Amino acid sequence: MQKMLWFCGGLLIGLTILSISKASVPPPGAAIDQRLSEIRVPKAGKVDFDASIRELSLEESRFKEKLPSFGEKSRLEGPMKRIAQKKYRR
Repeated sequence: MQKMLWFCGGLLIGLTILSISKASVPPPGAAIDQRLSEIRVPKAGKVDFDASIRELSLEESRFKEKLPSFGEKSRLEGPMKRIAQKKYRR
């Protein structure tokens, strides 16, 4: 009985290892086996960095945020003073 249990356990582990090792190997003819020079991609259009930068500059003004300042009447003044007064131990 003990030998049969060991045999079934070994068979199960062997089949598991075999299926994992077979799954990790790509099949023949997969894209990984092909030479990269065979891949042809048509050009989508002319690349113009200056026009793209101009377009992004125009869009940038819409996304400007009003960030909190550290002035005298700032809403961060209270928390900053409280943090500065806190005594930290070493």
